[in-house]
Amino acid sequence: MNKKETDGKYSRRAHSVCCLTYHAVFVIKYRRKVIDDEIMEFMKNHTKYLIEDRFKGKMLEFNGEEDHIHILFELPPAAAPSVIICSLKTQLSKEVRKRYIEQIQGKLWKDSFWSDSYFLSTTGGASLESLEEYIRQQGIEKPERPKRKYTKRKRK
Repeated sequence: MNKKETDGKYSRRAHSVCCLTYHAVFVIKYRRKVIDDEIMEFMKNHTKYLIEDRFKGKMLEFNGEEDHIHILFELPPAAAPSVIICSLKTQLSKEVRKRYIEQIQGKLWKDSFWSDSYFLSTTGGASLESLEEYIRQQGIEKPERPKRKYTKRKRK
């Protein structure tokens, strides 16, 4: 993957500039209250590892309650969000079961950890209305922009 450089809001690579930020929510099957403080901290650290080291993204925020978690993260343009979500759910479930089986045993329904569904949303900076207006304005004659206030230097 190309070398990534982040400056504030945008990720800059050799041939692209992007800001692909997502908000995901995973819910425990039947909203069982399984996640305590220790498990939450482990999930936060493991999610950060997966997103940043395995998927070359960036975790921005992580929090949750006893029955669900919220993750705010960035991904590179080549990453498929649905594939990343599936992998995150699988890896978190597998690792929590391996480390905390005594704590969660009896709280889950059969062998299910997460609900089959999830929530995923992009968090773009512009509203849908302003993007629609911007696109509508494409190709419409605009007044000329003022000329540069400076002149280019001549090369020696």
